[in-house]
Amino acid sequence: METPENVPAGRGRGNSGLAWLADGWDFYAGMLPRLVPAILAVPLLSVPVYFLADRFGSVWPAYAWMTAVIIPIEAGVALFYIKAARGRESLRDIFYGFSIYFRALAFTLIFSMMLLGGFMLLIVPGILIMLAYSFGEYALVDENLPVRECFLRSAAITQGHRTDLLPVLGLMVLIEVFAPSMIDLGSVKAPSVTFKTGFWDVAGHALKNFVFIPWLNCAAAIAYCRLKDRADRPRLTAADDAGEEAEDQEPPAEE
Repeated sequence: METPENVPAGRGRGNSGLAWLADGWDFYAGMLPRLVPAILAVPLLSVPVYFLADRFGSVWPAYAWMTAVIIPIEAGVALFYIKAARGRESLRDIFYGFSIYFRALAFTLIFSMMLLGGFMLLIVPGILIMLAYSFGEYALVDENLPVRECFLRSAAITQGHRTDLLPVLGLMVLIEVFAPSMIDLGSVKAPSVTFKTGFWDVAGHALKNFVFIPWLNCAAAIAYCRLKDRADRPRLTAADDAGEEAEDQEPPAEE
């Protein structure tokens, strides 16, 4: 079933990086009150990460929290944005990742290792992996697929539009890496939380978590929904044709 045109994932400005960014901003600005739960979920639930690292002087309790809570919540937030783009979001979508916890964890670990290996190989392979498989998590939560099928589905959905995804995914990476943060964990060996209260630290932290990342999540959700509809169209047409052929081959009813 194709997405109706009167929701953010509808046709909009088309399928290109700039079109997704522009439509993503309209999505973010126009539906901001409804997006608040998804916007706040990860930043608020990430607070214990810093507390645990500071309290125990080790990153391992923080990693345990991220594994147990943040990974499934991020999967649920992805589903929330997808369904919001279709006009059908629900608060319980944010917690959906817990119902597919082991697959969400497996996909995150495998994809992270693939990205790490790709970026270690002169960066370009990492970029290609990111563009091809970035919608794997979306396919996991949207279509409830096995982990291996998520990678294959993402590759099929993004086929022919991977360079178009570069502005959206590239901005996500740049903001994650270079945006200032109010909270500094220090070294991995001896983590210690310090708060930075400079204007640019506070402003950058707020803009990253409450404007830029949500906006880009909206753009990515729109891109996923539109590219999925495009990828599904030949399959639906083939299924319809097969049904018509079967009807044509049915023998006439006896009088």
